Amino acid sequence: MQVVPLSLYLIRHPRTLVLVSSDYCLLFKPAPATKASDDAGSVSIVMEFLERDEVDLESAVLLHSRVSGCLGVLAVGNETFLSIITHAIPLGSTYSRPFLGPGTEPINRILAVDFFCLTSPSFDYLHAPISSVDSYSASPGNDSFEDAASLASSSSSSLRTEPTPNEHPCQGIRKILSNSSFYFSSGADAFDLSTRLQARLEKAPQGKAAPEAADRGSGDDEPSLDGYDAAEIDHDARFLWNTYLVAPILSFRSSLPLNLREEFDRQGFMVLAIQGYAGTYDVTLGGESAVLSLVSRLGWKRSGTRFNVRGVDDDGSVANFVETETILRTRDLCFSYVQTRGSVPLFWEEGGGQPFNPKITITRPLEASLPAFLRHCEDLLEHYSRFHITNLLSSKEGEAALTASYEAHLKAAKEMDQNVAKGVGVTEFDFHARSKVGGIESVKSQLSKEIGDVEEDFGACVVGVDQEGRTTPILTQKGVFRTNCKDCLDRTNAVEDSLSRFAIEDFLRNTQPGWLGSDAAQLWASHRVLWADNGDALSKIYVGTGAINSSFTRSGKRNLAGLLSDASKSVNRVFQQQLFDSGKQKAIDALLGNLATSRKVRIFNPIHDTLRARLRERASEFTTSEATTIWVGTYNLNGKSPGEESLLDWIFPVDGPEPSILVLGFQEIVPLSPQQIMSTDPEKKRRWEQHILQTLATRPDKKCDYIILRSGQLVGTALIVLCKTEIAGEMRNVEAAIKKTGVRGLAGNKGAVAIRLDYRASSFCFVTAHLAAGHSNVDERNQDYITISRGLHFARGKTIDSHDNVCWCLDSNYRISLGNDEVRTLAELDDYDALYSADQLNVAMRTRGVFEGYQEAPLLFRPTYKYDNGTDDYDTSEKMRIPAYTDRILYKGPDLDCSRYSRAELRMSDHRPVYAIFRARIRTIDQAKRAALRKELLQDLLANPPEDALENQLSQVDLNGTKTLRRLPPPSDDQQAWWNGKLQLFEPPEVPPKPRNLAVSNPFDPGFYKSSPSISISNGQAAPAPSQRMPPPAVPRKTVPTGDLLDLDDMSSTTTERSNSSSAVAPTSFQTVKRKLPPPAPRATSPSVSRSTDSLASDAASIASRSPSVSSVSKKPPPPVPGRPKERDFDSLFFPDANFSTPPVSPPDIPVGGLPTSSSKFTGSEAPGSSGPVHVIEASTFSRPLNSTLTLAGKANQRYAQDAAGEVGDSLTEEMLGNVAQDLEAPYRHNISSYNESAQVEAHERGAARALEAQDEQVRQ
Repeated sequence: MQVVPLSLYLIRHPRTLVLVSSDYCLLFKPAPATKASDDAGSVSIVMEFLERDEVDLESAVLLHSRVSGCLGVLAVGNETFLSIITHAIPLGSTYSRPFLGPGTEPINRILAVDFFCLTSPSFDYLHAPISSVDSYSASPGNDSFEDAASLASSSSSSLRTEPTPNEHPCQGIRKILSNSSFYFSSGADAFDLSTRLQARLEKAPQGKAAPEAADRGSGDDEPSLDGYDAAEIDHDARFLWNTYLVAPILSFRSSLPLNLREEFDRQGFMVLAIQGYAGTYDVTLGGESAVLSLVSRLGWKRSGTRFNVRGVDDDGSVANFVETETILRTRDLCFSYVQTRGSVPLFWEEGGGQPFNPKITITRPLEASLPAFLRHCEDLLEHYSRFHITNLLSSKEGEAALTASYEAHLKAAKEMDQNVAKGVGVTEFDFHARSKVGGIESVKSQLSKEIGDVEEDFGACVVGVDQEGRTTPILTQKGVFRTNCKDCLDRTNAVEDSLSRFAIEDFLRNTQPGWLGSDAAQLWASHRVLWADNGDALSKIYVGTGAINSSFTRSGKRNLAGLLSDASKSVNRVFQQQLFDSGKQKAIDALLGNLATSRKVRIFNPIHDTLRARLRERASEFTTSEATTIWVGTYNLNGKSPGEESLLDWIFPVDGPEPSILVLGFQEIVPLSPQQIMSTDPEKKRRWEQHILQTLATRPDKKCDYIILRSGQLVGTALIVLCKTEIAGEMRNVEAAIKKTGVRGLAGNKGAVAIRLDYRASSFCFVTAHLAAGHSNVDERNQDYITISRGLHFARGKTIDSHDNVCWCLDSNYRISLGNDEVRTLAELDDYDALYSADQLNVAMRTRGVFEGYQEAPLLFRPTYKYDNGTDDYDTSEKMRIPAYTDRILYKGPDLDCSRYSRAELRMSDHRPVYAIFRARIRTIDQAKRAALRKELLQDLLANPPEDALENQLSQVDLNGTKTLRRLPPPSDDQQAWWNGKLQLFEPPEVPPKPRNLAVSNPFDPGFYKSSPSISISNGQAAPAPSQRMPPPAVPRKTVPTGDLLDLDDMSSTTTERSNSSSAVAPTSFQTVKRKLPPPAPRATSPSVSRSTDSLASDAASIASRSPSVSSVSKKPPPPVPGRPKERDFDSLFFPDANFSTPPVSPPDIPVGGLPTSSSKFTGSEAPGSSGPVHVIEASTFSRPLNSTLTLAGKANQRYAQDAAGEVGDSLTEEMLGNVAQDLEAPYRHNISSYNESAQVEAHERGAARALEAQDEQVRQ
């Protein structure tokens, strides 16, 4: 049965994207402006599921006629995008299936994905023209992986490697989704592709397969509020790669009544995609038809490229985790065999600093990483009952250390957990050593001898299938192999290929022994190709090249060509890592919502908002807390190595309970020489770690043991976090991040290292930093703080300020602004108040806005810098530096209370170490109580919905997306003029700055191609016009006049040909129409030197009279001017805090009474004479030639004049123009920007004509 494709439409007023099937429509629109964001980390949308007859699509624009479904919704920057599959192909030869039931369900490979903006028309021009490619075009024969990749490259422009101007903000994500490694199932016979056959049968009712439309998550009409919960219940969420995108749609689906929920599923609007590999072949066994398939599902919870993602995380998820299922379907039986692969489940890294010889480093000791190791083992046991580790690591130095640690962790886990002891086995199989003896061909026989018994014990899943596709379980698989090498690619794929063949041979031997002879030749040839393609696909995802040894897997022979191919792939992997992995990792993190700027998209529902608010109000009912102690210290080591001086006086200065967490911040852990500042040498940090652990282990009256939870280093700045051994298992989501500030962010001699963690339900962030040196460099230090606080990011949208509690322990380098002798005298007198009052950090916190919200305990000790090494004397060198409080500890958070703040008398450095002891409150959430309270509140809300219902809030949506300025003065009259304040001087009101989206192009307006989008509004310069552009059709209209259909939010232009094209019938696809832009209309100029307000009104009216959109609809302003969006790139949208451009230049001061000219335009955020920031419009961007001076009427103190050249070079504030507009005629009073927009229209017409004429001239030449 062929799937009927969907269509995508755009309704412009209000802006709505509509997915249309044969019977239903799924509508997406922005949420009301007052509720557009639930919190700083989320954005809301509105969804509706309606019958097709209820939606008027005649006035809508057809964006794409054949789409395969929606992958979800993504917020990028300030915009929200809908992810749509625009091209997909089915696997297999034809749509005719030899059998019904499992093993032959439809699987589609995604070849092209596009992102359509839901909130703005700024990117609409990138989607014209619509595609005429059939998303479900049948492909004869069996497409190999290379063929599909080639087809995708030719059919989707999103696979370009080089960025282009005005690139789509989702371009990086689009490349990832369009790389032929994503798959989904759809149609009447769709199935849950994320779940293996045995698990699907266990979820499904006895006697039939589990259809995709069945709702197994809830049997009643009570809505589930969280799409993530719905994904966990209905699917194997470990492999759903678009979980982050599709979560709001899943949440909307779960809120539907059961009958509509099933109808929603039948339409195929929502797509759940996996990444990995899927392939299928029709084979013949004993003269009967059979189908051999291979499906590999790549886990997303710890995903990324090779050198960026290794090992395990605190939740037990490992890098490159893949579940591979081999399926053989005969007429009445279906065989399924599952095995897994994944990175070694330890905390380890492989440095990419030496590309051809990276070093393996284990970053956490056994005690700190064992909880995560146990979580990983428990997760595998929960899913597969038992598993057997096949470790293929070699005996060379780096891999041998990894193997030894692996064995130690497994031994400790078996001693602690009886389930691990009973359910986990291990086989050490050095693949390289074994293959050297008899070649790769001998590996299979050796494997069979060593793990054949385990493979036979685990068995496979076998089900009986009747002619109608109903299933009857016969055998179940009792366990899986977990195979790993270092990368889990080449060696792992070869071994899994052998294990899969062993399992099929056992199945045929027990069911059809006669098929194992010569009749099986086609089966084994197909099996080899599937596993070779599988290895190539998974390798391209992880390292960017095909798998090594794939030629042997594909042909079963080893030859010279294969050896040369393997050598080439090895070199290419190095270049991939050096050149492309970083950008690819950013795209993957953006897709999964792991970036610091990622924002969740939620379905707008007042009940949901109210429920969350009430849960927060009653948090005390399910939250408990207990007290603990945290010790934090900072020490500038001046490049010194560990010596005989004990650290105990610093770490344990007082008797009492030993701290649960120790945080040690170091600066200048290595000498900051020119050779050191560009790279990090971890050896010094490791020596200090060993010294600290030895100090703690040998301390007197030891009451507990400590382990290093996490450490990080940036050249000379290092941060080490330790915790008691008994609480290590309660630490989750431990991450480290760095931020450079030296040499404009290029060098690491200055900067910060941060470590964040979750201790039960409380989050902590610890930061150590080394700020700019120099007594007078206060501004540089302030800027360093701002750069670190804004630019240091963790995964999943977390910044420093995202945490409940934050603590900085740093060498701030802030000095004391007093004379040298005075400071030394005050220090000897212990006059701390006098020293603190002149402390630069104290002054900066009060006046400069640095460390806003932070506090510091009283400074009751002498300055800690600078001493002669080994003495108690302040600096006696030639420089005689002024003593200062450079070493500081600052904190904020409701759970922190500083009980002691002092320094220790360690003398090996020129600094004295500082420490602070905090009493901390650790919160614990009782999830059972919270769930019960949530259910109770939900039932109450459903019975008594909030007064501010959805319909009422939707009615408040600002359809035009515009907001009027507040606090504007009333229109002028005979008694008063708006431009005169109390003192008869111009006093513009304070108006906070608002974002202005200058990218206002909309290709779906007929006038778009008459006013070229190549004009840049930001600088008024003409950009090169596109070489080719196909104009869209006119939007069909029924009975509504053209003017009523124009939406200010669509940013369409007003041209004379607009009304003529409004009655045209919309074609089904974009047609090539060549149009020549008309010449600009002539303008009359005034010889007068100055113009009054009446003259200005007259001029504005004459301009408006030339606009047909204004004349056709009474009292409506012309819409904004179309324009190409500003250049955007992937990094700037996902990292808005990063500095990708030169800093803005401060505006020049305008002398009182002076007249600014076009050569000295005021472009800052404050207008002359104003007391606050206002919006300034560059009048020069209008490019409107006038030969007279334009002044605002009245006694304005600040006058704006035109220069002698006749070009308006002034800056007009929106407040000034708004009040002028109120004094003009009635049709223009409600739109304070009409004059500007009319002028911009004319400027665009002239610029577009010039650009087109220049282009035509080039063509003629």
